[in-house]
Amino acid sequence: MSEGTKLGETVESFQENVNEENETLKATKIGEISDFEKELFKDSEQKKAKEGAKEEVKEEKKAEDDAGRSELERFLDEESSEIFEYEENDVIKGTVRSVEKGGVLVDFKFKSDGFVYNSELGIDDENRTEKLEPGQVVDFLIEKLETKEGYALLSRKKAQIEETWDTLIETSKDRGTVLVSVNSKVQGGLVASYKSIKGFIPASQVLKEKDDELDSFINQAIEVAVLQVDRRRKKVIFSHKASQQSSRQDTRKILSELEVGQTRSGKVTSVKDFGAFVDLGGIEGLVHISELSWARVNHPSEFVEVGQDVNVFILGVDKENRKISLGMKQLQPDPWVEISSKYEVGTVVEGKVTRVTAFGAFIRFEGSLEGLIHISELSHEHIEKVEDVVKVGQEVKAKIIKLISEEQKIGLTLKNVESETESKENAETKAAVEEEKIEETEEAVSEDVAKDVAEDVAEESNKTEDIKEEESIKSTENEVEA
Repeated sequence: MSEGTKLGETVESFQENVNEENETLKATKIGEISDFEKELFKDSEQKKAKEGAKEEVKEEKKAEDDAGRSELERFLDEESSEIFEYEENDVIKGTVRSVEKGGVLVDFKFKSDGFVYNSELGIDDENRTEKLEPGQVVDFLIEKLETKEGYALLSRKKAQIEETWDTLIETSKDRGTVLVSVNSKVQGGLVASYKSIKGFIPASQVLKEKDDELDSFINQAIEVAVLQVDRRRKKVIFSHKASQQSSRQDTRKILSELEVGQTRSGKVTSVKDFGAFVDLGGIEGLVHISELSWARVNHPSEFVEVGQDVNVFILGVDKENRKISLGMKQLQPDPWVEISSKYEVGTVVEGKVTRVTAFGAFIRFEGSLEGLIHISELSHEHIEKVEDVVKVGQEVKAKIIKLISEEQKIGLTLKNVESETESKENAETKAAVEEEKIEETEEAVSEDVAKDVAEDVAEESNKTEDIKEEESIKSTENEVEA
């Protein structure tokens, strides 16, 4: 080891190298960020910064592009984003742009403006042509979406009509009132207009003094209640009387009190072919023709008349639509219930011919029972026409040949009825004669007995007188002797 390293020197050199390596490979403590992670974060932040710079460049470029666009282009973009899809006859809201000499220009969010001719303007509350002003928002009806002139054709009048119908329908639900103008007098009442819709006021629903005529209401504005609205048939019925009678109860309260099965009193307000309307004190109900009587009803006027006070039975109550179904026959005994116990096949009944048809005649008896005499049961001979044998209003006697109470059917015949009736009458006559003979015999016997008794009494009376006379003679003789 001439020039070799000494043992002590070698150990010291090795120790220095180890210490240097330990400093280089120093461990990371828990919770601290390692140098490697620091490098990663540094790269990520640099990447984000670059992306942010790119976004800023894009925004600046977009702003430059927007600045370069004209105001007209931006306006068109905004307008196109708010355009709606419409169809003809739609009711839309529009803003009045300007009022021209020939009409009104309207903005309704469409690719073109709408135009309303002066003839298609609506009317105001005083029945005068409506005056629109710029900026005013109202309803319009689209008549045409495109015209040759390049604008849509609108109508304020038609939109107002639709709006008025909605108002009338809503008002009729509570029998609310509106102000109408009376236009003219017609048969049965008055014609009145609410805005652009005409309605009818029946004469029975006009409140007037005894000497007043309907003509006096023409050209007057009166308050009326809306009774009935039929939009499909364009029919409106008003009532002047209902609007003026403040003493009537609230219709909602009446409806809430009505229940099926109740009996109420009311007054007949009108009679139609299909039934009669009855006022229950503020709300009307209908008695259908089939519910008036157990008998067949040709016309309601046969049983009721306007102004008549009647009792009715509540059959149904539709509170939502404010419809009340009434009946009158339910308050009368049902003749079909006890018919089997009162009549049987072979019974002869007497009734009146109520209807004559091609196949026979209907006979009503016992007030509400009705039976059919088929044309084949009118006579033993061939009959061409029913009228050749019986006529409406004729009193006839018929025999029951069919009785089905469950189906409310009675079959009658006129065959052999007269002969059977005559036989019955002969039998009754014979019985009456026999009874009369018996009575005469009894009277004759009574007379003979009375005569015999009278004779006996007379004889006894004579004997008594003879005895008295003899006693008187003897008494006289005794007095003479004395």
